[in-house]
Amino acid sequence: MHTFIALLLGVTLTGLTPSAWADSWDVLPPPNFTIPFDEVDEATLQAEVTKQALTFLETVQTHWGQEPEALRLSVAGAVEKDEEGKLIYLRNLSDHGVLEGYEFRHESLVRGQYVLLQRPLNGLNEFIGYYQVLKEQLTAAYGSPTNDQTLWDNDLYQPVPGYWGVAVLIGHLHYHAAWETADGTITLELTGNRHSKLFLEYRSRSEGAST
Repeated sequence: MHTFIALLLGVTLTGLTPSAWADSWDVLPPPNFTIPFDEVDEATLQAEVTKQALTFLETVQTHWGQEPEALRLSVAGAVEKDEEGKLIYLRNLSDHGVLEGYEFRHESLVRGQYVLLQRPLNGLNEFIGYYQVLKEQLTAAYGSPTNDQTLWDNDLYQPVPGYWGVAVLIGHLHYHAAWETADGTITLELTGNRHSKLFLEYRSRSEGAST
Protein backbone atom coordinates (compact mmCIF):
# COMPACT_ATOMS: atom_id res chain seq x y z
CA MET A 1 0.00 0.00 0.00
CA HIS A 2 2.64 2.49 1.06
CA THR A 3 4.75 2.28 -2.13
CA PHE A 4 1.79 2.98 -4.39
CA ILE A 5 0.41 5.78 -2.22
CA ALA A 6 3.87 7.34 -2.18
CA LEU A 7 3.77 7.42 -5.97
CA LEU A 8 0.29 8.94 -5.91
CA LEU A 9 1.32 11.64 -3.47
CA GLY A 10 4.46 12.29 -5.49
CA VAL A 11 2.34 13.93 -8.18
CA THR A 12 2.74 17.71 -7.97
CA LEU A 13 -0.43 19.36 -6.74
CA THR A 14 -0.35 23.08 -7.42
CA GLY A 15 -1.72 25.00 -4.49
CA LEU A 16 -2.23 21.92 -2.34
CA THR A 17 0.25 23.04 0.33
CA PRO A 18 -1.44 22.93 3.76
CA SER A 19 -2.58 26.26 5.16
CA ALA A 20 -0.26 28.03 7.56
CA TRP A 21 -2.76 27.64 10.40
CA ALA A 22 -1.88 23.94 10.61
CA ASP A 23 1.68 24.85 11.58
CA SER A 24 0.89 27.48 14.18
CA TRP A 25 -2.35 26.57 15.96
CA ASP A 26 -1.10 27.04 19.49
CA VAL A 27 -4.33 27.76 21.35
CA LEU A 28 -7.71 26.24 20.46
CA PRO A 29 -10.83 28.40 20.75
CA PRO A 30 -13.50 27.31 23.25
CA PRO A 31 -15.88 24.58 21.99
CA ASN A 32 -18.77 27.02 21.49
CA PHE A 33 -16.64 29.34 19.36
CA THR A 34 -17.78 29.57 15.71
CA ILE A 35 -14.94 29.62 13.19
CA PRO A 36 -15.85 31.58 10.05
CA PHE A 37 -15.41 28.76 7.50
CA ASP A 38 -16.35 29.35 3.90
CA GLU A 39 -20.01 28.67 3.29
CA VAL A 40 -20.22 25.01 2.28
CA ASP A 41 -23.31 22.83 2.17
CA GLU A 42 -21.96 20.02 4.33
CA ALA A 43 -24.66 17.50 3.45
CA THR A 44 -24.27 18.09 -0.28
CA LEU A 45 -20.49 17.83 -0.15
CA GLN A 46 -20.61 14.69 2.01
CA ALA A 47 -23.02 13.08 -0.45
CA GLU A 48 -20.71 13.95 -3.35
CA VAL A 49 -17.64 12.52 -1.60
CA THR A 50 -19.52 9.29 -0.88
CA LYS A 51 -20.83 9.08 -4.44
CA GLN A 52 -17.40 9.66 -5.96
CA ALA A 53 -15.65 7.14 -3.71
CA LEU A 54 -18.26 4.44 -4.28
CA THR A 55 -18.20 5.10 -8.03
CA PHE A 56 -14.45 4.58 -7.94
CA LEU A 57 -14.91 1.30 -6.08
CA GLU A 58 -17.50 0.15 -8.61
CA THR A 59 -15.12 1.06 -11.44
CA VAL A 60 -12.38 -1.09 -9.93
CA GLN A 61 -14.73 -4.04 -9.43
CA THR A 62 -16.18 -3.73 -12.93
CA HIS A 63 -12.74 -3.64 -14.56
CA TRP A 64 -11.06 -6.15 -12.26
CA GLY A 65 -8.50 -8.12 -14.26
CA GLN A 66 -8.91 -5.95 -17.37
CA GLU A 67 -6.19 -4.13 -19.30
CA PRO A 68 -5.35 -0.40 -18.96
CA GLU A 69 -7.13 0.61 -22.15
CA ALA A 70 -10.49 -0.39 -20.63
CA LEU A 71 -9.88 2.07 -17.77
CA ARG A 72 -8.79 4.84 -20.11
CA LEU A 73 -12.10 4.57 -21.94
CA SER A 74 -14.16 4.40 -18.73
CA VAL A 75 -12.63 6.88 -16.28
CA ALA A 76 -13.36 10.57 -16.83
CA GLY A 77 -10.63 13.19 -16.74
CA ALA A 78 -7.11 13.58 -18.03
CA VAL A 79 -4.49 10.99 -17.12
CA GLU A 80 -1.82 12.62 -14.93
CA LYS A 81 0.58 9.68 -15.07
CA ASP A 82 0.56 6.68 -17.41
CA GLU A 83 3.63 4.50 -17.05
CA GLU A 84 5.02 1.32 -15.52
CA GLY A 85 1.63 -0.35 -15.17
CA LYS A 86 -0.02 2.60 -13.40
CA LEU A 87 -2.73 5.05 -14.40
CA ILE A 88 -3.13 8.09 -12.14
CA TYR A 89 -5.83 10.75 -12.44
CA LEU A 90 -5.79 14.14 -10.69
CA ARG A 91 -8.89 16.24 -10.10
CA ASN A 92 -10.66 18.42 -7.53
CA LEU A 93 -13.77 17.93 -5.43
CA SER A 94 -15.03 21.21 -4.02
CA ASP A 95 -11.41 22.46 -3.90
CA HIS A 96 -10.13 19.31 -2.17
CA GLY A 97 -7.49 17.41 -4.12
CA VAL A 98 -8.41 13.98 -5.48
CA LEU A 99 -5.89 11.38 -6.60
CA GLU A 100 -7.26 8.27 -8.28
CA GLY A 101 -4.85 5.50 -9.21
CA TYR A 102 -5.01 2.09 -10.86
CA GLU A 103 -2.23 -0.49 -10.89
CA PHE A 104 -1.80 -3.39 -13.32
CA ARG A 105 0.20 -6.62 -13.31
CA HIS A 106 0.76 -8.21 -16.72
CA GLU A 107 -1.84 -5.83 -18.21
CA SER A 108 -4.41 -6.92 -15.60
CA LEU A 109 -5.97 -4.55 -13.03
CA VAL A 110 -5.01 -5.68 -9.53
CA ARG A 111 -5.31 -2.53 -7.41
CA GLY A 112 -7.13 0.77 -7.23
CA GLN A 113 -6.71 3.69 -4.83
CA TYR A 114 -8.83 6.78 -4.21
CA VAL A 115 -7.30 9.54 -2.07
CA LEU A 116 -9.07 12.72 -0.96
CA LEU A 117 -6.66 15.38 0.34
CA GLN A 118 -7.91 18.27 2.43
CA ARG A 119 -7.23 21.66 0.92
CA PRO A 120 -9.66 24.18 2.44
CA LEU A 121 -10.75 23.75 6.05
CA ASN A 122 -14.54 23.60 5.78
CA GLY A 123 -15.09 22.24 9.29
CA LEU A 124 -13.02 20.72 12.07
CA ASN A 125 -14.59 17.26 11.78
CA GLU A 126 -15.35 17.39 8.05
CA PHE A 127 -13.17 14.42 7.08
CA ILE A 128 -14.27 12.32 10.04
CA GLY A 129 -17.81 12.70 8.68
CA TYR A 130 -16.67 11.48 5.26
CA TYR A 131 -14.98 8.47 6.83
CA GLN A 132 -17.98 7.54 8.96
CA VAL A 133 -20.50 7.73 6.11
CA LEU A 134 -18.29 5.72 3.78
CA LYS A 135 -17.71 3.13 6.48
CA GLU A 136 -21.48 2.81 6.98
CA GLN A 137 -22.00 2.35 3.23
CA LEU A 138 -19.28 -0.28 2.97
CA THR A 139 -20.59 -2.12 6.03
CA ALA A 140 -24.07 -2.20 4.51
CA ALA A 141 -22.63 -3.70 1.31
CA TYR A 142 -19.98 -6.08 2.70
CA GLY A 143 -20.91 -6.69 6.31
CA SER A 144 -18.94 -5.80 9.43
CA PRO A 145 -15.29 -4.98 8.75
CA THR A 146 -12.76 -7.71 9.49
CA ASN A 147 -10.45 -5.03 10.88
CA ASP A 148 -11.85 -1.93 12.59
CA GLN A 149 -9.56 0.39 14.55
CA THR A 150 -9.53 3.88 16.04
CA LEU A 151 -5.97 4.62 17.13
CA TRP A 152 -4.72 7.50 19.30
CA ASP A 153 -0.99 8.19 19.03
CA ASN A 154 -1.48 11.18 21.33
CA ASP A 155 -4.66 11.55 23.44
CA LEU A 156 -4.42 15.32 23.94
CA TYR A 157 -7.76 15.99 22.19
CA GLN A 158 -9.49 12.72 23.09
CA PRO A 159 -11.70 14.35 25.80
CA VAL A 160 -13.00 16.91 23.24
CA PRO A 161 -14.80 15.18 20.31
CA GLY A 162 -15.42 18.54 18.66
CA TYR A 163 -11.69 18.75 17.95
CA TRP A 164 -11.04 15.17 16.86
CA GLY A 165 -10.68 16.46 13.30
CA VAL A 166 -7.73 18.53 14.51
CA ALA A 167 -6.26 15.37 16.09
CA VAL A 168 -6.53 13.63 12.71
CA LEU A 169 -5.01 16.56 10.88
CA ILE A 170 -1.89 16.71 13.07
CA GLY A 171 -1.40 12.94 13.17
CA HIS A 172 -2.68 12.19 16.68
CA LEU A 173 -5.71 10.14 15.59
CA HIS A 174 -6.09 7.48 12.88
CA TYR A 175 -9.06 5.49 11.64
CA HIS A 176 -8.79 2.16 9.80
CA ALA A 177 -11.29 -0.43 8.56
CA ALA A 178 -11.01 -3.34 6.11
CA TRP A 179 -13.35 -5.79 4.41
CA GLU A 180 -12.59 -9.08 2.64
CA THR A 181 -14.36 -9.85 -0.66
CA ALA A 182 -14.21 -12.74 -3.10
CA ASP A 183 -11.56 -10.90 -5.15
CA GLY A 184 -9.53 -9.05 -2.55
CA THR A 185 -9.42 -6.55 0.29
CA ILE A 186 -11.12 -3.17 0.63
CA THR A 187 -9.33 -0.75 2.97
CA LEU A 188 -10.67 2.56 4.27
CA GLU A 189 -8.39 4.88 6.25
CA LEU A 190 -8.38 8.41 7.64
CA THR A 191 -4.98 9.81 8.59
CA GLY A 192 -3.26 13.17 8.74
CA ASN A 193 0.06 14.93 8.54
CA ARG A 194 -0.66 18.69 8.48
CA HIS A 195 -3.66 17.89 6.27
CA SER A 196 -6.32 15.18 6.49
CA LYS A 197 -6.25 12.30 4.01
CA LEU A 198 -9.14 9.94 3.27
CA PHE A 199 -7.89 6.76 1.63
CA LEU A 200 -9.90 4.00 -0.09
CA GLU A 201 -8.18 1.01 -1.66
CA TYR A 202 -9.24 -2.22 -3.35
CA ARG A 203 -6.48 -4.73 -4.07
CA SER A 204 -6.14 -8.40 -4.85
CA ARG A 205 -4.92 -10.66 -2.06
CA SER A 206 -1.90 -11.77 -4.08
CA GLU A 207 -0.95 -8.13 -4.63
CA GLY A 208 -1.38 -7.39 -0.94
CA ALA A 209 0.89 -10.26 0.03
CA SER A 210 3.65 -8.98 -2.21
CA THR A 211 3.82 -5.40 -0.80
